[in-house]
Amino acid sequence: MARDEVMPLVTKALTTEVDELIKQELLNMAALCGQKAKKKKGKKKKKKGKKKKAKKIKLPGGKLIYDMTDYDILKELISN
Repeated sequence: MARDEVMPLVTKALTTEVDELIKQELLNMAALCGQKAKKKKGKKKKKKGKKKKAKKIKLPGGKLIYDMTDYDILKELISN
């Protein structure tokens, strides 16, 4: 009977303690990797920006390939 009364309290205490230890380990790992802890920031306002244009490649024949993906360019190179 005593075991049934004490067991939920002990389990809850162990769970909170283990959670704290896991959080501490994660912070230590992040510090070892050189990452800074994430800080909560306020919401930023979205700025209306200009649409990005496709970059023109400054190569001979760049006008022909500026809208092609890297994979398409590679296929064309191999076929030639």
